[in-house]
Amino acid sequence: MKNLVLLVCICLGIFSCKNSTPDPLNESNFKIKAGFICGWGSGIDTLEIANQTVRYTYYVPRNSLKPQVVKSRKLSDQEWAEIKNVVNWSQFNLLKYKTCNVCFDGCDEWIAIQNGDLSHQITFTKGLKIDTISSLQSKIAQLKTELGN
Repeated sequence: MKNLVLLVCICLGIFSCKNSTPDPLNESNFKIKAGFICGWGSGIDTLEIANQTVRYTYYVPRNSLKPQVVKSRKLSDQEWAEIKNVVNWSQFNLLKYKTCNVCFDGCDEWIAIQNGDLSHQITFTKGLKIDTISSLQSKIAQLKTELGN
């Protein structure tokens, strides 16, 4: 009898384990937007990744309403795959960062991801590294550096 109870408990334990595979990305409606905004009109930038294209925009609002930098390019299949691989939708969707440093003339970074009909956005202190999305942050920084020059 003890062996039967032990066997049932083991089976329940095995079958009740959650699958740790991240939620799949909906490629038909998958978009990443990221940027920063600083107080006193000192600068805003936006990086948008969608449909294997990356677009970067930067402007200083107090100087002009016209962007100073606007660049875009197609992503190679390899780059697109790398970006999709660094996005773990389940982990990103759990993040609860909501700073408002810009409200007090500071700077905030933000990242928004749209995955099909679902979307989630976080804002955090400019320069903060978040462990669970550090690979995504690195990829975003790399693309901003490339297109911002």
